[in-house]
Amino acid sequence: MTEQEAYERLADFIQDYIYDKGWEHLSSMQIRAVGEVQRKENNLLFTAGTAMGKTEAALMPALTEIYEHPVDSAGILYISPLKALINDQFYRIEEMLAGTDLKITKWHGDAAVSAKEKLLHMPGGIVQTTPESLEAMLCCHPENVRILFSQIQYIVIDEIHYFMASQRGLQLLALLERIQRIIRREPVRLGLSATIGDTKEALSYLNAGSSRKASVIEYREERRQYRISVTATRIKSVDYPVLYVKKILEQSLGKRTLLFTNSRRECEILVAQVRRLALQSGFPDCYYIHHGSISRELREETELQMKQRRGPILTGTTLTLELGIDIGDLDEVIQASQPLRISSMVQRVGRSGRKTMQSSIAFHLRYFKTGDGMMESLDLSLVRTIAMIELYFREKYLERTSLPRYPMNLLIHETLSILCEKGCLHPPGLAAELLELSIFRHITQEEFRQVLHCMMKKDYIKMYEDGALGISDAGEKLCSSLEFYAVFESEETFSVRWNEQEIGMVDRAYKTGDSFFLAGRTWAVLGCDTKHRRIDVEPGTARADIHFGGRGALYTDQRTMEKLHQVLSSKENYPYLDEEAAGVLAELRADAGRFGLLRLMFKEPGTNNLLIFPTLGTDTIRTLYYLWNSNGIACERVILRGLLYGIRFFSLDEQSLRRKSARILENGCRINRAYLLKKERMEGKYFEILPEELKYKELIGDVLDLRGAADFLKKLLQGHQ
Repeated sequence: MTEQEAYERLADFIQDYIYDKGWEHLSSMQIRAVGEVQRKENNLLFTAGTAMGKTEAALMPALTEIYEHPVDSAGILYISPLKALINDQFYRIEEMLAGTDLKITKWHGDAAVSAKEKLLHMPGGIVQTTPESLEAMLCCHPENVRILFSQIQYIVIDEIHYFMASQRGLQLLALLERIQRIIRREPVRLGLSATIGDTKEALSYLNAGSSRKASVIEYREERRQYRISVTATRIKSVDYPVLYVKKILEQSLGKRTLLFTNSRRECEILVAQVRRLALQSGFPDCYYIHHGSISRELREETELQMKQRRGPILTGTTLTLELGIDIGDLDEVIQASQPLRISSMVQRVGRSGRKTMQSSIAFHLRYFKTGDGMMESLDLSLVRTIAMIELYFREKYLERTSLPRYPMNLLIHETLSILCEKGCLHPPGLAAELLELSIFRHITQEEFRQVLHCMMKKDYIKMYEDGALGISDAGEKLCSSLEFYAVFESEETFSVRWNEQEIGMVDRAYKTGDSFFLAGRTWAVLGCDTKHRRIDVEPGTARADIHFGGRGALYTDQRTMEKLHQVLSSKENYPYLDEEAAGVLAELRADAGRFGLLRLMFKEPGTNNLLIFPTLGTDTIRTLYYLWNSNGIACERVILRGLLYGIRFFSLDEQSLRRKSARILENGCRINRAYLLKKERMEGKYFEILPEELKYKELIGDVLDLRGAADFLKKLLQGHQ
């Protein structure tokens, strides 16, 4: 199809939109999408860099279809991971629909009830929602599914990488299949993402529970250029010294900047210190905060400032501005601390240079230099950052994900949800409803029977006299709470208020007279109402800190670990390092040689201990540790400032390790159940109620890497290094 042919197949209002936006041409992805989307044969995965027109490629032909062939329900169901992203896309799509009778309706907890009621009275157009809102609809008002989606044509899954291999993503797949059963049709699925490491795995996710084939529409034209810089600041007793803060201030001066951090606490502290230094130097106050503990009103105000403010501005953020919320064009992205994952790094750098196609990211790392000379005190965050930069910007590598096989926690959740929807079901009927969902295909009837038995024992469900199962009174109370619809565990929080305005949320009860950071400011506590979970505050001036529950996991896959070792072992100079970072890298390379970090296995000097440093991913090293330890081999994990690097064996030589490892292989690489359940806890609301056998199966099947561990043991016995 030529560009002209594709353009002419789009509805008049879409053509007007293209003209009004001043587009000179359609991209190759958008041209191909017209035919593929309108053909309605395959599910389609759109992969392209940030701001490369994925949303338009999927929506323009889909909107044309529902405009030219109207149906008696909504035509497009648009699913997003964030309500903020839905709100942002609402205005973008509404502009596209100008001059038509097509409407777009937000359907989530913060959306207007009147708009939802109007849609139910006259369904049509696009419905934007989240998995949690779909779950609530299926639980409480399944009749609305028939009203709204009976003739749905397309389901758009935005930021599909965000859903993949997570409990929330599995929940979404279950919901889509349940909707398909109710409406007795399979809408075309359109997945959108800028960070897909393996399109085969992404297609597997997109297609789960669908009988359609699936294909990829990529945008391969690479016009974007990247400017990368890395600084390292040596620190000892002070986490955020003035020199480090000054570097961030100077990097952002006169620019429109996002400052990404790996935690809410770090975000609060850094923005407060950068602001203080800026004001002391006579610079204007243009500093904002945006993360999940900030109130919705303040987050939206920050987004508005980012869009409308013409001059320099810096917003500190975590994950909340990583995805595609429109905040205008940015000059710079600053990453404080090492990136947690390559895919996250790519999302972040893509936020800058959307118009100029020249993205800029500056990594400002803190190097923890201690004088104790201990191996465990080594800070390899610089080396890991270099490895991730090299893997993506030179090799275009992204981490892979895969669908879990035994999502037991979600099985309990969906059992409760389906019983809410249906009222009650006999066990065979309930098993058919659940185990025929694609995400539960590896779970057996007997395993499901065990789950039901535990749910009855814990009083989540009950059995009626005729043998049917239904929700118990305790289960009813659980399912009627707003927290039920989310599969993830929510924090216990307190609302922070100043003059009746909500500032945000904290996860602890501060006492009267305490001070803490929040939204980039210091607040003095006036009082705490523990019953209503409210803290009243006023602006404060005292030195303060803040702590939030949870933190990002420092996960490293095998390819990244291999590259990390390569960076440590080579003499290559990286032009994006500043002088101090280059000096730190030289020190770390010397330390790697001194401590033997590049050797597979050796005796630790001055001890009878054996050290092993395999170039394996986090999951595989953890699995090896559990295998050896649970089989009577005394060992501990070697963790270098959050990075799982290797294993230390106590009073053991190489020959003994190989002999004992051979015995583990002969016995089928078994990990003692009681030992593993004591050491490892799965995340999830319902994990504790599962029988030990099923907890163990999920851990072995989805959390650990027994195959990778076994492969390593075989190579170890063969003497490979």
